[in-house]
Amino acid sequence: MIIAAANADQARAARLRQALLDRGVRTVLSTDVGVAEKKARLIVMCSPAALKCQTLNNFLEDFTWSNGMRHIRVVGMETERPVLPMALRAERRSNGSFWTLPQPPVLGALYNDETSVEVLADEIAHEASADAGISIARTLATSIAYRPLATGLAVASAMMLGVTVWQADQISAYQDEAAEAQAFTSRLLTDITENLPQTARQETLVRLADDLTRAYLNTSVAGLSDDELGRRARLFNLIGEARDIHGQPEQAREAFLAAYEMTEALLARSPNSLQRVYDHAQSAYWVGNQAYRSGDMATAETYMDIYADMAQTLNAREPDNPSYRAELGYAALNLGVIDLDTGNPVSATALFEEAVDIFESGLIEERVIGPGDLGNTLGWLADAQRDAGALNEALETRERELALYRQELEQTPGLSRLRLKVAHTQGEIAGIATDMGQDERSADLLDEALDTVSALFAEAPENNSYGRHYVQLIYQRARVALSRDEMVRAQLLIGEARRLAARTNENGENDTLYLTRTWALTLAGELAFRAGSYETAVLETTQAISAGEQAIANGKEVARSALAHAYYIRGEALSALGRQGEAETLYRSALNQLGMIAEPRRLAAIDLEARLYWRLGDIAQAMQARRALEGRGYASRDFVAFWNDIDQGNTAQAAPYEGG
Repeated sequence: MIIAAANADQARAARLRQALLDRGVRTVLSTDVGVAEKKARLIVMCSPAALKCQTLNNFLEDFTWSNGMRHIRVVGMETERPVLPMALRAERRSNGSFWTLPQPPVLGALYNDETSVEVLADEIAHEASADAGISIARTLATSIAYRPLATGLAVASAMMLGVTVWQADQISAYQDEAAEAQAFTSRLLTDITENLPQTARQETLVRLADDLTRAYLNTSVAGLSDDELGRRARLFNLIGEARDIHGQPEQAREAFLAAYEMTEALLARSPNSLQRVYDHAQSAYWVGNQAYRSGDMATAETYMDIYADMAQTLNAREPDNPSYRAELGYAALNLGVIDLDTGNPVSATALFEEAVDIFESGLIEERVIGPGDLGNTLGWLADAQRDAGALNEALETRERELALYRQELEQTPGLSRLRLKVAHTQGEIAGIATDMGQDERSADLLDEALDTVSALFAEAPENNSYGRHYVQLIYQRARVALSRDEMVRAQLLIGEARRLAARTNENGENDTLYLTRTWALTLAGELAFRAGSYETAVLETTQAISAGEQAIANGKEVARSALAHAYYIRGEALSALGRQGEAETLYRSALNQLGMIAEPRRLAAIDLEARLYWRLGDIAQAMQARRALEGRGYASRDFVAFWNDIDQGNTAQAAPYEGG
């Protein structure tokens, strides 16, 4: 066990630790251990001091990043209903939004007396023994007798440490009674919206969603009080989140729209209330966010525009309010993301620059946003600049982002999430450097990033985020090695990529690994091709194509560029074997895959397209693409080498004619 507590609560944490040691439970304090204790259970002591303790929150962010929420339990300080630190409530996503985390179970409360310490230690020791398959006697009667009880249904929710099917059925039964008693309905809604998300698993909310949706979507809101209507709006937002997490996008949209209509009604009742404006803005965001996640960009843009209008209203009413300025920044960021994803990098660049200006206007110093919010926005800005062909600007922006993360890491050294951000940004800078022909710089950055992520991945091989970054960096570094003819280094990296591609999860399959296999096998095929082993190259890329098709079948659209490259390398190998007809068929297949990639496409994809046009004899298209890339400053080593060979071949063929 690890016990994490604010500095002000360390004395109580030490008492609880000693009580657990007395019961044979190996326990340490978070101040004495790193987050590398991956299998440990974390007990978080939640008090008002915990909300403000930066050391504790840094530890919690690092732990959740590395381990997720499944190993975490919380303890209230003087209350059975603790308020969680922000690190346990939500995480900030790359588009600037907060994404609600599944709430950890509450084990109980710790009061300023020895009895509560003993009761809580019994509770924790019992859970630890259950994990280990050991039976330990519990002072259950004491536990129940000591805990202060609330009245009514609040007792049931407060005690839901692990909600069972029976308990869910009981709540459904209570909801049937609610049809006959408005007062009970109000209590039920209050309890679900205010307590259930903190003490029960999301599955319970999904189980209740159907009954609640039928009961309340078909009733008029006209006669409801503001408080009741507000509770229903919060409830449907929670249902929307739960449904979205559980792969029910249509039902999630229905719930978010219901919440939107309710906050709209509340705003109509009190049009001058800034709180009503703010609440309605959040409802608009959730509808837009869900539409964006579902690929419905038109709906996403509509509701993000409403969110932006609400943010403008808030800022116009209170221009000196830093929280409302932050809303303006997030609104610009979200609209920029939509523009970028719909093929408008120039307008996206302007929106991202607007968001950066707002976030840099003192919001970090006022603690309204964190450095990570600015870093994420700089990352989006760099992507837009890169897609618009402004490579120098993209490089400068990524360097600003990297400097921000390094500064933050200096202040809180060792945090894995910051180390990963540094490595990821180094990989992005390396990609831009490769496009600009700066292979030596790219190799150095990738080597440093690989060292970081390799260490993180070794500490937590079950962490999918580490695994994805590790594979991506290996792929990038191997590509650079091949372009520099570092065959031994490339072979070692490809071997590591193939080892990772052979991994499976507990279900025996992993969609991401199909993409990993595509990368690894294509690299192996390219290595064989460069070594002159054309038959081997054909075999490797045949398997790469199969893996790429599986990845796309499982919804991994990002695999199209990798699949196109596999087709191309196989075509090159077949052409070298004199099987030109088969090669041309593969070149056309590669072009088809590139044609299905949504705009804007990365310059490397346009580079491959130009080569394919040349191989198929469409000289005009090939030269047009080549000139466009050169005009944008694109100068990757492979690109330059390919066209140098073409130019030299044309000169050699033309020489006798010119001499004649």
